[in-house]
Amino acid sequence: MYLNPQNGKQPMFKAAVRLLHNHGESLDPLQVLERLSPDMPLQLASETILRMLRARLHHRHQGQIVHSLSRAMNVDARLARVEERARYVQINDESLCDSCHARLGTKLFAMYPDDSIVCFKCSRRQGNSTSVTGRNFAKDKLFKPGWLVSR
Repeated sequence: MYLNPQNGKQPMFKAAVRLLHNHGESLDPLQVLERLSPDMPLQLASETILRMLRARLHHRHQGQIVHSLSRAMNVDARLARVEERARYVQINDESLCDSCHARLGTKLFAMYPDDSIVCFKCSRRQGNSTSVTGRNFAKDKLFKPGWLVSR
């Protein structure tokens, strides 16, 4: 409309550049360059097109950063899961429940993230998220050193 007016009117290059300046970030810079009139002096639109290209590049770099951070957090979470699955405890005849102090022996037991060990009965009574120390793991998350996640 501004670049190819009807009825023999002159093209309004400055108005077109102003429109690009105000709303150009949502447009594709390559399509804008293709649609520019061959008669339009490029120095009028060069600053605006350069700003559009920089904004496009900035958004792309931001997306790459977010993607890389997401991958790093995923790797860290997977590593933490492997470390948690690799945890072990040795129970013998003298091992005691940290809650009721009953001998564990061959009983079923549960191990909480803070390494406290309780018999299955105490585990059911306390629930899955509260340890013997009174720590509620559902509300108060446990963070171990080396985890990427910040507190």
